[in-house]
Amino acid sequence: MQTNTNFPTYVFATVNQGRRTNVVEELKRNNQIDLIAPVTGRYDLVLRLKPNTPHNVYNTVKEIRNISDVRTTDTHTGFDGIQPTKKLESQMALGVSVLTCEHNTSEQIIKQLSNIPGFIEASTVPGQFDIVALWQARTSEDIMKTSVERITNLPGLFHSETLLAYAPVFKA
Repeated sequence: MQTNTNFPTYVFATVNQGRRTNVVEELKRNNQIDLIAPVTGRYDLVLRLKPNTPHNVYNTVKEIRNISDVRTTDTHTGFDGIQPTKKLESQMALGVSVLTCEHNTSEQIIKQLSNIPGFIEASTVPGQFDIVALWQARTSEDIMKTSVERITNLPGLFHSETLLAYAPVFKA
């Protein structure tokens, strides 16, 4: 497991009803965002910001919040974890799991996640979640069967929620 300050920041956002496409188009112009994923669940969008200084992350989140149809944001900067060993594939389904762990188990859980098929990356984050993990597979159903179902059996995991993305935008 790597420990450094070069982990991404994840922004979970809600937008005004019917305005998600407009918000995505505006977010595509922000060069600090490398992943824009419309998702199912309690959030409308999951964004991954490029690793950056806290000041630049703050400014990027401020720009996101200034988009008129963005209602709320919930920001989580990764501090430790496993960075991707392979590139995200635009033709594959994407899942974003937010996990809450029992005290002092997040490092062991991340190691266990890395052995589950479809695992891409995971970071420990401060805030209401302990870990944010990304998954990819051929279909959303495959993510649920091969990855998410196995998460629920991990020792030390208190709660998990997986947001499934459709038409994610991966920027280089």
